[in-house]
Amino acid sequence: MDAISMAWLVVGGLFCVVLVQSIVIWLQWLHTQQHKAELSVLRSLVQSLGEIIRRLESEKAELAAGLRAEKGQVEYLKGQLFRAGR
Repeated sequence: MDAISMAWLVVGGLFCVVLVQSIVIWLQWLHTQQHKAELSVLRSLVQSLGEIIRRLESEKAELAAGLRAEKGQVEYLKGQLFRAGR
């Protein structure tokens, strides 16, 4: 092999290496974009779940307050009944 053929062989080999690396980087970029889209969807789902949890906790607090009020009313009526029975 003469020097020019060897030079072209090296240039061709380096071009193939660069081409393969470029394809690998492009594939990694595609995967990154896919992961970003999935992360966005998951983030919105987590936000929705957080809102549902806050709403349920608020409803639970309202129901607990209502139950306490009803228990107080029952005790009051028991006292009235007890006094009326005397």
